[in-house]
Amino acid sequence: MRLYRFLILFSVILTFSNIGNIFSQSGWVQQTSNINKTLYSVKFINSSTGICVGENGIIFRTTNGGVNWIQQSTGFQNNLRSLAVTSPSTFYAVGDSGLILKSTDTGLSWFRLSLAKPFYFFHSVLFVNDTIGYIGGVDINFDTPNKIFKTSDGGNNWDSIETIGSFSVTLFFINSEIGWSIIGYDVLGVYDIIKTSNGGLNWNSQFSSGVTPPAKDIFFIDSSYGWLSYKSSVSFPTILRSTNGGNNWITEFPGTGVSINSLFFTDRIKGWGAGDNSVIQATTNGGINWINQTLNQPGINYRSVYFTDSLIGWVVGDSGRILKTTTGGWGPSNVLNQSSEFPDKYSLSQNYPNPFNPSTSISFQLPDAGNVSLKLFDVLGKEVMTLVDEYRAPGSYEVRLDARNLAGGMYFYKLVSGTFSETKKMILVK
Repeated sequence: MRLYRFLILFSVILTFSNIGNIFSQSGWVQQTSNINKTLYSVKFINSSTGICVGENGIIFRTTNGGVNWIQQSTGFQNNLRSLAVTSPSTFYAVGDSGLILKSTDTGLSWFRLSLAKPFYFFHSVLFVNDTIGYIGGVDINFDTPNKIFKTSDGGNNWDSIETIGSFSVTLFFINSEIGWSIIGYDVLGVYDIIKTSNGGLNWNSQFSSGVTPPAKDIFFIDSSYGWLSYKSSVSFPTILRSTNGGNNWITEFPGTGVSINSLFFTDRIKGWGAGDNSVIQATTNGGINWINQTLNQPGINYRSVYFTDSLIGWVVGDSGRILKTTTGGWGPSNVLNQSSEFPDKYSLSQNYPNPFNPSTSISFQLPDAGNVSLKLFDVLGKEVMTLVDEYRAPGSYEVRLDARNLAGGMYFYKLVSGTFSETKKMILVK
């Protein structure tokens, strides 16, 4: 048994040495782009093949998970600001001066789609299937209210859609009928969230920010659960969440504390935000709490985040910055701290301190790899929060619980992994 564990540990160490120091300060590792241009968007069709686009028409393509990024030539110098992927071979890219590009060979070659809107600056493109897609942006002449366009034939023809507001910041659709857009009003600094339930024919305003910092991104995992990010402000939360399709938005004041430019969720509880000053934040409880996975370092802003599953993801941003994670972004300096030794048995420790206010730590040990669930329940047995719900290697872990948004009282936390299950109680004093 000891020899078996030693061989497993040796193979893990050997693998890590080949792919870089994944568990250094964080779970994110910088990849090489060899450019100093801003990258605005990244998308992958699987864990190997992906595209990122950016300033001056830059398009990079990888077929080995980002180990190598090869620049693709299109003949256009317009800034490309958003990407969409519809099938294993088809990508779309949009940008300044009405540019819409399409590739049908996984990004090797690109051709321009016709839409005579030279004064449009497209900020967002999204396809719900191989044929139906939407693009949104701003007309720099401000002479028409139609800021969203829809195609039903893979981009060959585009129909204008009249919306509320003066320009579209970004779009998000979960199917051909239901979608949301962040809409702005000229230079007033007012941003609305609008929703359609009939493919863009009609839009209803769901949320208005008033005169606040600009809204940045919106993401829905299904028809109910969604998240909205704003530019950082001392008086306004930077991330809001909805559990009823955007009809109501819950603020987790004071929010994340930094401007989050891009959001991505793999399910209702696990999500990431890429933001200004080199910050990547993550949540494992549906956006109630957010934890920095990287240090706040002024000078480089991250613009886009994308995951192919709950462990493998990429972030791109200023100065050609590309980062990758194969651990969901978690490293030993984050919420989950992994030791270098294998425990002999499963165990769940008593949280410390206990009683506590407002935060406490929970430690647990895993002798074998597997799916791990750590959840918090109230005295009635109602699930309050999911702290961990993902695959983990053998090791010792520590989770930091921030309970500022919970009422005082007794709670129970339960660890489940394989056939092991254990529950302990904690007391929050307020």
